[in-house]
Amino acid sequence: MKLSAALLLSCLIATTMAYASTPDAVDDDAIPTEIPLPKAGVNQRPVVGEKTVLLIATHWQGSKEIDMQKLDADTASEQPGSLGDYIRQASMGKLTLKWTTVTVRITTPYPGWSNGYREAAEEALKQGYDYKQYDYLMVIENGPGGGQAWMPGGSLIVRGQYGGHYLWAHEFGHNLGFNHGETYTKCPKVNDTVLAPDQCEIIPARPGVDSGDPVSQGRGLYPANYRWYAGWLDNSQVAVIERSGLYRLGVLGQSGPQLYLINRTGLTPRQIALEYRQPTHYDNFPPTDNRANGVWVRYTTMGGTVKNLQLDATPETATTTDPTLQPGKTLEDKTAGISVHVCTASANGATVAIGVNGEVAPVCPEGLALAAPYIQNPDSGAPATQNPVTFIGTSIPGAKILLTYNSGSDDSASAELIADAAGTWKTTLPPLPSGKYVASALQMVGNSTSLISFRWFEVAR
Repeated sequence: MKLSAALLLSCLIATTMAYASTPDAVDDDAIPTEIPLPKAGVNQRPVVGEKTVLLIATHWQGSKEIDMQKLDADTASEQPGSLGDYIRQASMGKLTLKWTTVTVRITTPYPGWSNGYREAAEEALKQGYDYKQYDYLMVIENGPGGGQAWMPGGSLIVRGQYGGHYLWAHEFGHNLGFNHGETYTKCPKVNDTVLAPDQCEIIPARPGVDSGDPVSQGRGLYPANYRWYAGWLDNSQVAVIERSGLYRLGVLGQSGPQLYLINRTGLTPRQIALEYRQPTHYDNFPPTDNRANGVWVRYTTMGGTVKNLQLDATPETATTTDPTLQPGKTLEDKTAGISVHVCTASANGATVAIGVNGEVAPVCPEGLALAAPYIQNPDSGAPATQNPVTFIGTSIPGAKILLTYNSGSDDSASAELIADAAGTWKTTLPPLPSGKYVASALQMVGNSTSLISFRWFEVAR
């Protein structure tokens, strides 16, 4: 995403913004640019591959000295705690930042946000560093705290040194098109069912409200729908749920489906987003925490930018640091005709029962045998085929599939795989000796196991 000279010029002459006296981003730090989506009607703004960053450490008259070692640790370092490492983790390696850091000194006082970009870029150019040759321009000045960024866009400015990735991730999130989020709280609750969002209160982004979203002033990794929007998740990891049924969420950043979206047709917010997390360096909560044992629910509208509203799924408590929908609990969105019930959650993922179009969600499968997965290929009764043999089938989305095959002898082999977010699974067997074989497939979701599907196939000579 190259930043054009015209766009940067328009950014540089924008109205100077007020700044906060705390290390948190100011309320109006996201400056809309109205850059259209790359593909009309597709709610994604992919930023992938290696992107170059010109980072200008700027000293104006009266500025505090910048600790360059600390700046590197917060930005370009490959160590945990830097923005560079944060982006690698959040994107699962889909986006990396290549940094060029330059120091400039300006003999006049800090001129304000908009002129700050211009003066820093002009001084860097005198040293041979032309911002137009980079994907992103980042400016830091060690003065009273705050930040500002163009949304979406390719430039940001940070004031102050606070240690760590979080303010950088906040402002860079604006560059990626992520807006400040809010939270639905104090929603009505009937027994184990939370009713949302019509009668909920909305509270704005502020420290501690949405700990899983740095653009909402948390410090955790970007939410799953941000990752989809930025092109860091593919169609095997994300699905829009259009049918009532059971669905399995993998751990965010690991294997299996990462995000389920449910359309709220004709309503705003437009979708419900579901994700499941486990502790990481950035999602720094203990394994016993609410956030590691339930499904995170966010209402979202994705278009020219992304706007999220976290659901506080435990409205009976006074805090929003326990936001997830726990096993045995239900979200009911009567206006949209959607229900979400969490069946189980473990270190490997979570199982949810979803009802759409006003339908009742299916019963959780605990203690019940699941239906057998369906084997599409090889076809039953198909003629002998050459190596390699590929098995394709369908199952509960996100289910673990165990495929076992043998030639009728005591020897057998097996393969384990995870169905994608659409419930499709596929595996290619290693070369097999010619002959007739029998295969069996079963699916596992949480603690439940299915009946078995069988398929006979033959490998040609």
